Amino acid sequence: MEDYRKELQQLHHKRINYILLCGAVMMLLFSFLDYFTVPDLYYKFLGYRFGVVVICLLLFLVNSADKECRYPLWIGFSAFSSVIVVILIMIHQIGGAFSPYYVGLIVALALYVTLAPLTLSQALAMGGLLVCSYLLTIVSSHSISSPYILDFFNNLFFMVCFILIVATQSWADTEVRKSEYLLRKEEKYANGELSRHAEMLEMEVKKRTVEQDLLEERYRQLFNQLADDVVVVTPAGRVVQSNRRFEEHFCPGKSVTEMSFADIVLEHDWLFFEKVLAQMVATGTWLSDKKMTLVRKNGSLLEVEVNGNVLMRDGTAKGILLIMRDLTVRKKLEAQLKESLEKKKKTETSAILVLAKLSEFRDVTPHNHLERVREYCRLLAEELSHSANMQDIITPRYIEDIYHASILHDIGKVAIPDEYMAGDAPLVEYERDMIRRHTLIGGDVIREMEEESQGSGFLSMAKHIAYFHHERWDGTGYPYGLSRREIPLAARIMAVADAYEELTTVPAKDTTNQCDKAVEYIVQNKGTRFDPMVVESFLVVQVRFERVLVAFPQ
Repeated sequence: MEDYRKELQQLHHKRINYILLCGAVMMLLFSFLDYFTVPDLYYKFLGYRFGVVVICLLLFLVNSADKECRYPLWIGFSAFSSVIVVILIMIHQIGGAFSPYYVGLIVALALYVTLAPLTLSQALAMGGLLVCSYLLTIVSSHSISSPYILDFFNNLFFMVCFILIVATQSWADTEVRKSEYLLRKEEKYANGELSRHAEMLEMEVKKRTVEQDLLEERYRQLFNQLADDVVVVTPAGRVVQSNRRFEEHFCPGKSVTEMSFADIVLEHDWLFFEKVLAQMVATGTWLSDKKMTLVRKNGSLLEVEVNGNVLMRDGTAKGILLIMRDLTVRKKLEAQLKESLEKKKKTETSAILVLAKLSEFRDVTPHNHLERVREYCRLLAEELSHSANMQDIITPRYIEDIYHASILHDIGKVAIPDEYMAGDAPLVEYERDMIRRHTLIGGDVIREMEEESQGSGFLSMAKHIAYFHHERWDGTGYPYGLSRREIPLAARIMAVADAYEELTTVPAKDTTNQCDKAVEYIVQNKGTRFDPMVVESFLVVQVRFERVLVAFPQ
């Protein structure tokens, strides 16, 4: 509150000058009352009044010299005391209680307390001093007697009432000044905060502007360094902005903003593409992998893949960003990659077929054995793929893999000694166990091949076929005694195909009879040796199996 005190001192200092001047003028004006009321004492009272005027003028000079506003209260009190003393002297000389000059005391109090910014306590102190001084004057004049007692109490009553009124006004003015001070202080603080926030906001705007300029510059650099042709067009197709690569390809010596996208699109393509742009704007959808042919500035044609997106602002389409990728290099690389993969695949297939043929010769199997087996597996897989619960499993890639993998089912027989493979005599138990080991040997060999090839799909399937194609549905097969769906699907398919091959390639005069017996055997072992689902598919394609037997004779 130090600022408030200084502000109050300055206000008091300023108003004391007004009080002193007004007091001097009023003292002179009241001399006319002396002339009519006490003409005998007129000149005497006029001298008193001039004395007060001189005191007020001197105090005016003192107050004007008080530049630091240290003594306004004491200067005002001195002037007020001087006026009160003079008026009390006049009251005493006129007669005391019945003198009408007590009104001068009230006027002096009203002038001082009303104009000076006094507090409630200060106003009551001034009023108390005035009442005490008046009482002493009346007592000293011996005018408190029965004829004048009523006048005395009447004067005293009005004086006290007026003191309370001006004290209340001083209190109200003090509260108003405090409220105004606090409001100004809050306003000043708010203005300071507002100025601080405005300054921070200005700094933030400058910072954001610099950052935005840097982002725009980086965007322009990135935009121009893109390897693809990039252009921004209006919904009507007018070019708004493009990167350097687009300008090199399609701008025929004129400003890019003077172009329309229709200028570089074949006429029949533009009619369709114009509808595409309109649909993008209407629905906000993307344009993805649209193949188009554009006309370069030299007149040559360029096949591109166009991707695009609508640029929105405030819910309105402001433009369409189109990115065009040259398909020439991609098509060339795709063709080279396809050719390379086909060569690799043919090489792998040939190598695997040679390896499988080796096992075929070791086992003294009938001619075209591998060709028939893989055809059987393909036919069974294709038929199974028509089943609702197999469509997600048996895909075209699955069918192709089983076609190539099936020929490796007996690759492990290469490691079995010849005496066990070519002998005609019945085999004893340990000899049968030796031959059964071909499943483990073949699976291990293919597993090593799979690890070397790092994720070949058909080798993984070939490994399962080699390991498990002698497992049985009822769990009595070898080498692990797996049952039902523990056996991989490819191995279950191979089990039916291998059984059919074995039953139809024994020397016989009546091939048809052998096929019927093979079908009968497979049906009889449905649910014991063979997967019932695979058997059902076999029955559907058994006629096609017979055609394979004819197409690839022994």
